Amino acid sequence: MYPYINIEKTGKKIQQYMDELGYNVKDIQIYLGLSCKQSIYKWLNGKTLPNLEHLCALSYLFHCTLDDLVVTQMDYYVIKETISHYSIRN
Repeated sequence: MYPYINIEKTGKKIQQYMDELGYNVKDIQIYLGLSCKQSIYKWLNGKTLPNLEHLCALSYLFHCTLDDLVVTQMDYYVIKETISHYSIRN
């Protein structure tokens, strides 16, 4: 099992960076060269994710890494099971 991207939290993280740096949806639309704002609203509302190219561009704009921008998570029990499965046993 591997971590998955939490779409809702990633949207909130993008919104957080926008707020901290003073960007609005129109600014992001122009920066990314998007024809409409709907995609951005879908990201911010946790409905969809930006594509990889847009994530890279946003991380550059926000002066952060992709790891800072994309929120991943994994169920605690899955992590525990995975660690115990791959642990070296004496």
